[in-house]
Amino acid sequence: MKSTYIIGVYDSDDHLVETIKQLKEDNIPIKDVHTPFPVHDVLKLLGKESRLPNFSFVAGVFTIIATLAFLYWTAVISYPMSFGGKPVFPLPSFVVLIYLITILMTFISTVIVFQAITGLYPGKTEAIIHQQSTDDKFVIAVEMSENKAQVEKLMKDKGAVEIFEKEM
Repeated sequence: MKSTYIIGVYDSDDHLVETIKQLKEDNIPIKDVHTPFPVHDVLKLLGKESRLPNFSFVAGVFTIIATLAFLYWTAVISYPMSFGGKPVFPLPSFVVLIYLITILMTFISTVIVFQAITGLYPGKTEAIIHQQSTDDKFVIAVEMSENKAQVEKLMKDKGAVEIFEKEM
């Protein structure tokens, strides 16, 4: 079932943040916010801060341990080569390899988890609330309710350049 939303379009992220703060104070539920670049204040206000950096850290630590274990297994257990008095497990020579594999595997796992969490996989088309939200406008969607006039007035007072209704 489709719902009707009041859409407010802003030129500035500061005006958008002010509007979100006021809507939260008035207990008016916000459906969605679209911005052309990440605005961390918006994420904090909506309670949608990402835990993806925590996952990336854990993936990096796991990759370091797994790579070190693999290199140890191949150099010491599976195929030890002792020649010329060199150590069987030359850790300093493995540092660059561990570093590069850690970056690669952390990146790959983070991208896969990001796409799984957000549902943004290749070929998916997402409904865009306002065409300019991908360029230079900040858009907020509020579900239509009995206080429509109050929401529109609030958006207008906080600097909305465009206000309209849309069914999604």
